[in-house]
Amino acid sequence: MNEVSASRVFLVTGGTHGIGASCVRRLAADGSRVVFTGRDRDAADALVAEIPQAVFVAGDASVEADCKEAVAKALELGDGRIAGLVNNAGMSARLPFDQATFEDWNRVMTVNTGSAFLFTRHALEGLRAAKGAVVMMSSIAGLVGEEGLSLYTASKSALIGLTYALALEFGTEVRFNAICPGQIATRMMARTLQIPGRREMLESRIPVGRLGTPEDVAEAVFWLLSPASTFINGVVLSVDGGETAGFLTPDTSSGGN
Repeated sequence: MNEVSASRVFLVTGGTHGIGASCVRRLAADGSRVVFTGRDRDAADALVAEIPQAVFVAGDASVEADCKEAVAKALELGDGRIAGLVNNAGMSARLPFDQATFEDWNRVMTVNTGSAFLFTRHALEGLRAAKGAVVMMSSIAGLVGEEGLSLYTASKSALIGLTYALALEFGTEVRFNAICPGQIATRMMARTLQIPGRREMLESRIPVGRLGTPEDVAEAVFWLLSPASTFINGVVLSVDGGETAGFLTPDTSSGGN
């Protein structure tokens, strides 16, 4: 572990599975300390056993006291500085709008958007001290919408708006960018991929011809938090294999006149 890396501390929310866990691994790969949050203690213990410089703080990302505890640990390890924050905690919510309640709305917005507010607000001084960077984990659903995901789409769109506003407000001190993952093969997608033909259907609309991996997203996160991207601020980056670039034309070359 080199001295420069050891002095850098990152904070990842929702870090026990999928994209979050891959972000913890990638950020720790150069020796940096990574504080991560989540509610799955067993998965967290396995990740800490794998990555000695990772530190787990259990808690609910939508509970302010839990956020403060995780931020405090990152500040302690970083001597008052936080090099980067990944607001990855979130939940899915496939629910027809005409069946949704205000309680459903509040829960999705609190978990997906409120958690980003809480962590960013409480980590801000540490981020300023480090001239750090923040990545908001949005979604391509926050760019183009998806039927049956109105609450989720609204929450992820809100993260994009927050990214733009904070990039303007704090650009000289802290950089803010957002990532919009596309079809990523995570635990959250596992049930969907069990439906016959679903994987093939999804891959058919992705120009690179495959689903993404959590590691694909983690590499983009790593770059946006690294010194290599110091002039990148207020950017919304789709990591989707080109899915939102446009419409693929169906292959009709094998038949017809």
